[in-house]
Amino acid sequence: MKDLIRIARGEESGDLLIKNGKIVNVFSGEIETADVIVAEGIIVGVGAYENADTIVDAKGTLLLPGLIDAHVHIESSHLNPTSFGKAALSHGTTTVIADPHEIANVLGLPGLAYMAKAAEMTPLDIIYMAPSAVPATSLETAGAAIGEDDIRQLFSAFPQYYGLGEMMNFLGVLYGDEEVANKITAAKELKRPIDGHCPGLTGRDLNAYVLAGITTEHEATSVAEAKEKLSRGMMVWIREGSAAKNLENLLPLINEDNWPCFAFCADDINCHDLDTAGDILPILKKGVALGLDPIRSIQLATINPARHYRLEDRGAIAPGRKADFLIVDNLQDFTVLAVYKNGQESKTTAYPSYRQEDVLETVHLFPLQDLAFPDAQGKTRA
Repeated sequence: MKDLIRIARGEESGDLLIKNGKIVNVFSGEIETADVIVAEGIIVGVGAYENADTIVDAKGTLLLPGLIDAHVHIESSHLNPTSFGKAALSHGTTTVIADPHEIANVLGLPGLAYMAKAAEMTPLDIIYMAPSAVPATSLETAGAAIGEDDIRQLFSAFPQYYGLGEMMNFLGVLYGDEEVANKITAAKELKRPIDGHCPGLTGRDLNAYVLAGITTEHEATSVAEAKEKLSRGMMVWIREGSAAKNLENLLPLINEDNWPCFAFCADDINCHDLDTAGDILPILKKGVALGLDPIRSIQLATINPARHYRLEDRGAIAPGRKADFLIVDNLQDFTVLAVYKNGQESKTTAYPSYRQEDVLETVHLFPLQDLAFPDAQGKTRA
Protein backbone atom coordinates (compact mmCIF):
# COMPACT_ATOMS: atom_id res chain seq x y z
CA MET A 1 0.00 0.00 0.00
CA LYS A 2 2.80 2.44 0.83
CA ASP A 3 4.39 1.85 -2.59
CA LEU A 4 1.07 2.38 -4.36
CA ILE A 5 0.43 5.59 -2.44
CA ARG A 6 3.80 6.95 -3.53
CA ILE A 7 2.91 6.17 -7.16
CA ALA A 8 -0.51 7.78 -6.75
CA ARG A 9 1.20 10.93 -5.43
CA GLY A 10 3.56 10.98 -8.41
CA GLU A 11 6.62 10.27 -6.30
CA GLU A 12 7.44 6.97 -8.06
CA SER A 13 6.92 5.46 -11.48
CA GLY A 14 3.99 3.13 -12.25
CA ASP A 15 3.81 0.00 -14.37
CA LEU A 16 1.47 1.40 -17.04
CA LEU A 17 0.40 4.91 -17.95
CA ILE A 18 -2.44 5.66 -20.36
CA LYS A 19 -2.08 9.30 -21.45
CA ASN A 20 -4.42 11.63 -23.30
CA GLY A 21 -7.51 9.51 -22.87
CA LYS A 22 -11.10 10.54 -22.31
CA ILE A 23 -12.44 8.60 -19.33
CA VAL A 24 -16.09 7.69 -19.01
CA ASN A 25 -16.65 8.49 -15.35
CA VAL A 26 -19.52 6.28 -14.19
CA PHE A 27 -19.73 8.12 -10.86
CA SER A 28 -20.21 11.65 -12.17
CA GLY A 29 -21.79 10.69 -15.47
CA GLU A 30 -19.25 12.84 -17.29
CA ILE A 31 -16.38 12.36 -19.71
CA GLU A 32 -13.13 13.36 -18.06
CA THR A 33 -9.88 14.10 -19.87
CA ALA A 34 -7.12 12.60 -17.74
CA ASP A 35 -4.27 10.13 -17.54
CA VAL A 36 -4.62 6.75 -15.84
CA ILE A 37 -1.69 5.24 -13.98
CA VAL A 38 -1.57 1.55 -13.04
CA ALA A 39 0.61 -0.50 -10.72
CA GLU A 40 0.32 -4.13 -9.63
CA GLY A 41 -2.83 -4.53 -11.71
CA ILE A 42 -4.62 -1.73 -9.88
CA ILE A 43 -5.57 1.78 -10.96
CA VAL A 44 -3.67 3.99 -8.53
CA GLY A 45 -4.35 7.40 -9.99
CA VAL A 46 -6.47 9.41 -12.42
CA GLY A 47 -5.22 12.88 -13.34
CA ALA A 48 -1.88 14.17 -14.61
CA TYR A 49 1.04 11.71 -14.55
CA GLU A 50 4.37 11.43 -16.37
CA ASN A 51 6.29 8.27 -15.55
CA ALA A 52 5.69 4.55 -15.97
CA ASP A 53 7.48 1.53 -17.37
CA THR A 54 5.02 1.44 -20.26
CA ILE A 55 3.36 4.57 -21.62
CA VAL A 56 0.45 4.37 -24.08
CA ASP A 57 -0.86 7.45 -25.87
CA ALA A 58 -4.65 7.07 -26.14
CA LYS A 59 -4.76 10.03 -28.57
CA GLY A 60 -8.12 11.28 -27.39
CA THR A 61 -9.92 7.93 -27.55
CA LEU A 62 -12.32 6.83 -24.83
CA LEU A 63 -11.63 4.64 -21.80
CA LEU A 64 -14.54 2.60 -20.43
CA PRO A 65 -14.51 0.40 -17.31
CA GLY A 66 -14.35 -3.32 -18.06
CA LEU A 67 -17.81 -4.64 -18.86
CA ILE A 68 -19.66 -6.94 -16.44
CA ASP A 69 -22.16 -9.60 -17.48
CA ALA A 70 -24.64 -9.73 -14.62
CA HIS A 71 -25.91 -13.25 -15.41
CA VAL A 72 -24.69 -15.87 -17.88
CA HIS A 73 -24.48 -19.64 -18.35
CA ILE A 74 -21.06 -20.48 -19.77
CA GLU A 75 -22.17 -23.97 -20.78
CA SER A 76 -24.78 -22.54 -23.18
CA SER A 77 -21.92 -21.24 -25.31
CA HIS A 78 -20.63 -24.82 -25.79
CA LEU A 79 -17.24 -23.52 -24.68
CA ASN A 80 -15.17 -24.37 -21.65
CA PRO A 81 -14.44 -21.47 -19.27
CA THR A 82 -10.99 -20.87 -20.78
CA SER A 83 -12.29 -20.50 -24.33
CA PHE A 84 -15.28 -18.51 -23.11
CA GLY A 85 -12.95 -16.16 -21.27
CA LYS A 86 -10.77 -15.55 -24.31
CA ALA A 87 -13.75 -14.69 -26.49
CA ALA A 88 -15.54 -12.51 -23.93
CA LEU A 89 -12.42 -10.60 -22.95
CA SER A 90 -11.62 -9.73 -26.55
CA HIS A 91 -14.88 -7.74 -26.67
CA GLY A 92 -14.35 -5.86 -23.41
CA THR A 93 -16.05 -8.10 -20.85
CA THR A 94 -13.73 -8.47 -17.87
CA THR A 95 -16.10 -10.02 -15.29
CA VAL A 96 -19.05 -12.39 -15.56
CA ILE A 97 -21.50 -13.60 -12.92
CA ALA A 98 -22.03 -17.18 -14.06
CA ASP A 99 -24.48 -19.88 -12.94
CA PRO A 100 -23.12 -23.33 -13.89
CA HIS A 101 -26.35 -25.23 -13.25
CA GLU A 102 -26.14 -26.99 -16.62
CA ILE A 103 -22.94 -28.90 -15.83
CA ALA A 104 -24.23 -29.42 -12.29
CA ASN A 105 -27.30 -31.21 -13.70
CA VAL A 106 -24.93 -33.71 -15.32
CA LEU A 107 -22.01 -34.05 -12.92
CA GLY A 108 -22.98 -32.46 -9.62
CA LEU A 109 -20.17 -31.31 -7.35
CA PRO A 110 -17.32 -32.75 -9.48
CA GLY A 111 -18.58 -30.67 -12.40
CA LEU A 112 -18.74 -27.55 -10.26
CA ALA A 113 -15.22 -28.20 -8.97
CA TYR A 114 -14.04 -28.44 -12.58
CA MET A 115 -15.66 -25.09 -13.40
CA ALA A 116 -13.87 -23.49 -10.45
CA LYS A 117 -10.51 -24.88 -11.53
CA ALA A 118 -11.04 -23.93 -15.17
CA ALA A 119 -11.93 -20.37 -14.13
CA GLU A 120 -8.43 -20.00 -12.72
CA MET A 121 -6.97 -20.60 -16.18
CA THR A 122 -8.44 -17.48 -17.80
CA PRO A 123 -7.74 -13.80 -17.10
CA LEU A 124 -11.51 -13.19 -17.25
CA ASP A 125 -12.93 -12.95 -13.74
CA ILE A 126 -15.59 -15.67 -13.50
CA ILE A 127 -17.68 -15.29 -10.35
CA TYR A 128 -19.96 -18.28 -9.87
CA MET A 129 -23.34 -18.51 -8.24
CA ALA A 130 -23.93 -21.91 -6.65
CA PRO A 131 -26.75 -23.64 -8.58
CA SER A 132 -29.94 -23.60 -6.52
CA ALA A 133 -32.16 -25.83 -8.63
CA VAL A 134 -30.43 -29.07 -9.59
CA PRO A 135 -32.54 -30.69 -10.84
CA ALA A 136 -34.81 -27.76 -11.70
CA THR A 137 -37.94 -29.82 -10.96
CA SER A 138 -38.75 -33.30 -9.68
CA LEU A 139 -39.85 -34.19 -13.23
CA GLU A 140 -36.32 -33.96 -14.62
CA THR A 141 -34.04 -36.92 -15.24
CA ALA A 142 -30.75 -35.47 -14.07
CA GLY A 143 -27.31 -36.89 -13.43
CA ALA A 144 -26.98 -35.28 -10.02
CA ALA A 145 -28.71 -33.30 -7.30
CA ILE A 146 -27.35 -30.31 -5.37
CA GLY A 147 -28.66 -30.00 -1.82
CA GLU A 148 -28.15 -27.66 1.10
CA ASP A 149 -24.98 -29.42 2.26
CA ASP A 150 -23.52 -29.15 -1.22
CA ILE A 151 -24.27 -25.43 -1.30
CA ARG A 152 -22.50 -24.93 2.01
CA GLN A 153 -19.56 -27.02 0.79
CA LEU A 154 -19.22 -24.91 -2.36
CA PHE A 155 -19.19 -21.71 -0.32
CA SER A 156 -16.61 -23.16 2.04
CA ALA A 157 -14.26 -24.86 -0.43
CA PHE A 158 -14.28 -22.58 -3.45
CA PRO A 159 -13.89 -18.80 -3.29
CA GLN A 160 -15.17 -18.69 -6.86
CA TYR A 161 -18.67 -19.54 -5.58
CA TYR A 162 -19.99 -16.22 -4.38
CA GLY A 163 -23.76 -16.49 -3.99
CA LEU A 164 -26.82 -18.61 -4.65
CA GLY A 165 -27.80 -19.00 -8.29
CA GLU A 166 -31.14 -18.25 -9.86
CA MET A 167 -33.96 -19.73 -7.79
CA MET A 168 -35.92 -21.31 -10.64
CA ASN A 169 -38.06 -23.36 -8.30
CA PHE A 170 -40.19 -20.38 -7.34
CA LEU A 171 -43.08 -22.70 -6.56
CA GLY A 172 -40.85 -24.37 -3.99
CA VAL A 173 -40.31 -20.95 -2.42
CA LEU A 174 -44.02 -20.15 -2.38
CA TYR A 175 -45.16 -23.49 -0.98
CA GLY A 176 -42.47 -23.88 1.64
CA ASP A 177 -40.39 -26.70 0.16
CA GLU A 178 -37.95 -27.58 2.92
CA GLU A 179 -34.94 -28.19 0.67
CA VAL A 180 -35.47 -24.88 -1.12
CA ALA A 181 -35.85 -23.05 2.19
CA ASN A 182 -32.65 -24.64 3.53
CA LYS A 183 -30.62 -23.51 0.51
CA ILE A 184 -31.88 -19.95 0.86
CA THR A 185 -31.13 -20.04 4.59
CA ALA A 186 -27.58 -21.25 3.91
CA ALA A 187 -26.96 -18.28 1.62
CA LYS A 188 -28.58 -15.75 3.93
CA GLU A 189 -26.66 -16.95 6.97
CA LEU A 190 -23.42 -16.24 5.09
CA LYS A 191 -24.78 -12.96 3.67
CA ARG A 192 -24.46 -14.21 0.10
CA PRO A 193 -26.51 -12.63 -2.72
CA ILE A 194 -29.39 -14.71 -4.11
CA ASP A 195 -30.41 -14.48 -7.76
CA GLY A 196 -33.97 -14.88 -8.96
CA HIS A 197 -35.91 -16.50 -11.78
CA CYS A 198 -39.67 -16.03 -11.59
CA PRO A 199 -41.25 -15.40 -14.99
CA GLY A 200 -44.77 -14.02 -14.76
CA LEU A 201 -44.85 -13.93 -10.97
CA THR A 202 -47.04 -11.12 -9.64
CA GLY A 203 -49.07 -9.83 -6.73
CA ARG A 204 -48.92 -11.61 -3.38
CA ASP A 205 -46.83 -14.45 -4.80
CA LEU A 206 -44.20 -11.94 -5.90
CA ASN A 207 -44.23 -10.43 -2.41
CA ALA A 208 -43.56 -13.85 -0.93
CA TYR A 209 -40.74 -14.56 -3.36
CA VAL A 210 -38.99 -11.27 -2.60
CA LEU A 211 -39.58 -11.77 1.12
CA ALA A 212 -37.42 -14.90 0.92
CA GLY A 213 -34.41 -12.69 0.16
CA ILE A 214 -34.17 -13.03 -3.62
CA THR A 215 -32.91 -9.81 -5.14
CA THR A 216 -32.55 -10.05 -8.94
CA GLU A 217 -34.71 -10.96 -11.91
CA HIS A 218 -33.65 -11.51 -15.52
CA GLU A 219 -36.87 -13.14 -16.79
CA ALA A 220 -39.04 -10.01 -17.11
CA THR A 221 -40.21 -9.54 -20.68
CA SER A 222 -42.59 -6.58 -20.48
CA VAL A 223 -42.54 -3.12 -18.92
CA ALA A 224 -45.46 -4.01 -16.66
CA GLU A 225 -43.76 -7.13 -15.32
CA ALA A 226 -40.39 -5.46 -14.84
CA LYS A 227 -41.98 -2.39 -13.23
CA GLU A 228 -43.78 -4.46 -10.59
CA LYS A 229 -40.67 -6.44 -9.75
CA LEU A 230 -38.62 -3.26 -9.60
CA SER A 231 -41.24 -1.71 -7.31
CA ARG A 232 -40.92 -4.66 -4.93
CA GLY A 233 -37.19 -4.14 -4.59
CA MET A 234 -35.74 -6.48 -7.21
CA MET A 235 -32.85 -5.52 -9.45
CA VAL A 236 -33.84 -6.03 -13.08
CA TRP A 237 -31.22 -7.57 -15.32
CA ILE A 238 -32.10 -6.82 -18.94
CA ARG A 239 -31.46 -9.95 -20.96
CA GLU A 240 -30.28 -9.80 -24.55
CA GLY A 241 -28.62 -13.06 -25.54
CA SER A 242 -28.68 -15.43 -28.48
CA ALA A 243 -32.23 -16.59 -27.75
CA ALA A 244 -34.22 -14.30 -25.45
CA LYS A 245 -34.03 -10.60 -26.33
CA ASN A 246 -35.81 -8.22 -23.96
CA LEU A 247 -33.90 -4.95 -24.31
CA GLU A 248 -36.22 -3.18 -26.72
CA ASN A 249 -39.30 -4.04 -24.63
CA LEU A 250 -37.82 -3.01 -21.29
CA LEU A 251 -35.81 0.07 -22.27
CA PRO A 252 -38.76 2.51 -21.89
CA LEU A 253 -38.89 1.69 -18.17
CA ILE A 254 -35.44 3.14 -17.44
CA ASN A 255 -35.49 6.75 -16.22
CA GLU A 256 -33.40 9.21 -14.21
CA ASP A 257 -34.80 7.93 -10.92
CA ASN A 258 -34.51 4.16 -11.31
CA TRP A 259 -31.50 3.54 -13.58
CA PRO A 260 -29.28 2.23 -10.72
CA CYS A 261 -31.64 -0.77 -10.48
CA PHE A 262 -30.82 -2.16 -13.95
CA ALA A 263 -27.95 -4.05 -15.54
CA PHE A 264 -27.32 -6.01 -18.72
CA CYS A 265 -26.92 -9.77 -19.04
CA ALA A 266 -26.64 -12.30 -21.85
CA ASP A 267 -28.06 -15.26 -19.90
CA ASP A 268 -27.56 -17.73 -22.78
CA ILE A 269 -25.21 -16.92 -25.65
CA ASN A 270 -23.88 -19.23 -28.33
CA CYS A 271 -20.22 -19.42 -29.26
CA HIS A 272 -20.68 -17.73 -32.65
CA ASP A 273 -22.36 -14.65 -31.19
CA LEU A 274 -19.85 -14.48 -28.35
CA ASP A 275 -16.85 -14.75 -30.64
CA THR A 276 -18.05 -12.29 -33.28
CA ALA A 277 -19.61 -9.59 -31.09
CA GLY A 278 -19.22 -10.38 -27.38
CA ASP A 279 -21.85 -10.79 -24.69
CA ILE A 280 -22.35 -7.30 -23.20
CA LEU A 281 -20.89 -4.98 -25.84
CA PRO A 282 -23.75 -5.65 -28.33
CA ILE A 283 -26.33 -4.84 -25.64
CA LEU A 284 -24.55 -1.61 -24.80
CA LYS A 285 -24.47 -0.64 -28.48
CA LYS A 286 -28.11 -1.57 -29.04
CA GLY A 287 -29.21 0.40 -26.00
CA VAL A 288 -27.56 3.51 -27.41
CA ALA A 289 -29.02 2.87 -30.86
CA LEU A 290 -32.48 2.68 -29.26
CA GLY A 291 -32.03 6.03 -27.56
CA LEU A 292 -30.41 5.24 -24.19
CA ASP A 293 -27.81 7.82 -23.19
CA PRO A 294 -24.34 6.33 -23.89
CA ILE A 295 -22.97 7.00 -20.42
CA ARG A 296 -26.13 5.58 -18.85
CA SER A 297 -25.74 2.48 -21.00
CA ILE A 298 -22.15 2.11 -19.82
CA GLN A 299 -23.25 2.48 -16.20
CA LEU A 300 -25.71 -0.40 -16.64
CA ALA A 301 -22.86 -2.50 -18.04
CA THR A 302 -20.32 -1.67 -15.32
CA ILE A 303 -20.94 0.06 -12.01
CA ASN A 304 -24.53 -1.15 -11.49
CA PRO A 305 -23.79 -4.89 -11.36
CA ALA A 306 -20.57 -4.19 -9.44
CA ARG A 307 -22.50 -2.33 -6.75
CA HIS A 308 -25.25 -4.92 -6.48
CA TYR A 309 -22.85 -7.82 -6.03
CA ARG A 310 -20.67 -5.73 -3.72
CA LEU A 311 -17.69 -5.98 -6.06
CA GLU A 312 -16.11 -2.78 -4.83
CA ASP A 313 -12.83 -3.44 -6.62
CA ARG A 314 -14.21 -3.01 -10.16
CA GLY A 315 -16.88 -1.37 -12.28
CA ALA A 316 -15.19 2.03 -12.63
CA ILE A 317 -11.96 3.75 -13.62
CA ALA A 318 -10.91 5.08 -10.24
CA PRO A 319 -8.15 4.66 -7.64
CA GLY A 320 -8.19 1.26 -5.95
CA ARG A 321 -10.18 -0.47 -8.69
CA LYS A 322 -8.88 -3.28 -10.85
CA ALA A 323 -7.13 -2.01 -13.95
CA ASP A 324 -9.87 -3.47 -16.13
CA PHE A 325 -10.82 -1.18 -18.97
CA LEU A 326 -11.31 -1.01 -22.71
CA ILE A 327 -10.42 1.70 -25.19
CA VAL A 328 -13.01 2.52 -27.86
CA ASP A 329 -13.17 5.00 -30.70
CA ASN A 330 -16.59 6.53 -29.98
CA LEU A 331 -19.78 6.10 -27.97
CA GLN A 332 -22.00 5.01 -30.86
CA ASP A 333 -20.18 2.17 -32.60
CA PHE A 334 -17.95 1.33 -29.59
CA THR A 335 -15.25 -0.14 -31.83
CA VAL A 336 -12.82 -1.79 -29.42
CA LEU A 337 -9.23 -0.64 -29.92
CA ALA A 338 -7.74 -2.40 -26.88
CA VAL A 339 -8.79 -4.30 -23.76
CA TYR A 340 -6.81 -4.26 -20.51
CA LYS A 341 -7.28 -6.81 -17.73
CA ASN A 342 -5.41 -6.28 -14.48
CA GLY A 343 -3.26 -3.74 -16.29
CA GLN A 344 -2.23 -6.13 -19.08
CA GLU A 345 -3.43 -5.77 -22.66
CA SER A 346 -5.53 -8.85 -23.31
CA LYS A 347 -4.13 -9.65 -26.75
CA THR A 348 -0.72 -10.22 -25.17
CA THR A 349 -2.11 -12.58 -22.51
CA ALA A 350 -1.48 -16.33 -22.81
CA TYR A 351 -4.42 -18.69 -22.35
CA PRO A 352 -3.28 -22.08 -21.08
CA SER A 353 -5.25 -25.07 -22.29
CA TYR A 354 -7.14 -26.86 -19.53
CA ARG A 355 -8.65 -30.28 -20.06
CA GLN A 356 -10.14 -32.57 -17.42
CA GLU A 357 -10.86 -36.06 -18.66
CA ASP A 358 -13.48 -36.98 -16.11
CA VAL A 359 -15.88 -34.31 -17.37
CA LEU A 360 -15.80 -35.60 -20.94
CA GLU A 361 -18.40 -37.97 -22.40
CA THR A 362 -20.63 -37.66 -19.37
CA VAL A 363 -24.02 -37.09 -21.02
CA HIS A 364 -25.64 -40.49 -21.53
CA LEU A 365 -28.95 -41.03 -23.33
CA PHE A 366 -31.18 -44.05 -23.18
CA PRO A 367 -31.53 -45.81 -26.55
CA LEU A 368 -34.21 -44.05 -28.56
CA GLN A 369 -37.38 -46.00 -29.14
CA ASP A 370 -39.10 -46.03 -32.50
CA LEU A 371 -40.99 -42.80 -33.00
CA ALA A 372 -44.10 -42.53 -35.15
CA PHE A 373 -45.70 -39.36 -36.52
CA PRO A 374 -48.78 -38.85 -38.71
CA ASP A 375 -48.10 -37.38 -42.12
CA ALA A 376 -50.26 -34.82 -43.93
CA GLN A 377 -52.70 -37.54 -44.96
CA GLY A 378 -53.03 -38.86 -41.41
CA LYS A 379 -51.00 -41.99 -42.06
CA THR A 380 -48.51 -42.99 -39.38
CA ARG A 381 -44.91 -43.13 -40.47
CA ALA A 382 -41.93 -44.30 -38.41
